[in-house]
Amino acid sequence: MTITITDKLKTAYREGLTRLYGSEDAYTLFERSFITLFAEEREELVGAVRIISEGVETALLVDLEAENEGKREAALTAQNEIKRALLSEAEKRLTGRRVMAYGSRRDLDLFEEMGFGRCKNAWTFYRESFDETEFLPAGFRYENEFLPAPPRPVTQEASHSGADAEKRAQAHITYRSSVSETTYEAINEVLTKAFWGHPHDVEKTTEAFKNSQFAVAAYDGGRLVGVARAVADTGREDERATEGKYATILNVAVDPGYQGLSIGKNLVLNLSGLIPAKTIVLNTHPGAVGFYNKIREYRRNLYVFEKHIHEGGQREMPPERRISMFTPKGFKFPQEYI
Repeated sequence: MTITITDKLKTAYREGLTRLYGSEDAYTLFERSFITLFAEEREELVGAVRIISEGVETALLVDLEAENEGKREAALTAQNEIKRALLSEAEKRLTGRRVMAYGSRRDLDLFEEMGFGRCKNAWTFYRESFDETEFLPAGFRYENEFLPAPPRPVTQEASHSGADAEKRAQAHITYRSSVSETTYEAINEVLTKAFWGHPHDVEKTTEAFKNSQFAVAAYDGGRLVGVARAVADTGREDERATEGKYATILNVAVDPGYQGLSIGKNLVLNLSGLIPAKTIVLNTHPGAVGFYNKIREYRRNLYVFEKHIHEGGQREMPPERRISMFTPKGFKFPQEYI
């Protein structure tokens, strides 16, 4: 099998994409994607994948698909060869980004082979019925999550002083469905404070929010105290967003002086309500597990994978961080052995 990879969406692919995905909307969704990759054999479309991204820091890889002429071992091997070629090319295009992949049980081994970790901390928002086999039970926790959470680094800005308590008691929080009433410098400040004082690059923050189709903000009076944004494959019809298939929520951040007021939950739900996509996925840090387990509209996903595509090759993650982020390689739940 000789596979050729191209990133050019051809009109001739319309019928092939409909066949691959069983949907006449497939071609339109590929048109709306940040990166599209196609596998050809003898000039015939045999596989495809697409990436949704703001083009700065993160990317969501979806709809990895390849022709499969049967369940014989040779056919499955050929199918995986196509998918492997598509993933390898995608990695070349996404150097320096954190890449999430929205997959399924059938591709678990393939993603792990390609160096993706199986995420422990990914959630999916659902509007309609969903396949229970792709989600963990509500409130599920991994073994390490029963242990006391490590203390957060305390900075002067993040400490809850008496002044903070008074400020929280008097807060009057309002929400906006855009960030047009604030500055990117203010957004960057909230991100920095919310993530333990880890400095954020204001230029990257500016570009990321500008390139995101959806964003929400929380204010106490005129002060910005929380933000979140989302990237999607939705289209535009005049001033209205048209329905898409996938979206990813990013940069959910609340000023530490205002945490505990359900601002984060309201930001996530308000943003989810703005996005006309069938599936909304978010991947968070281990410390937020309890927070997202309390949002009933979100369920913990079994098949979201992640890989940070570093320049100069993959870097080894510290073991204590890896165990909080990913399941061990080769790990399977009991039902996955069937």
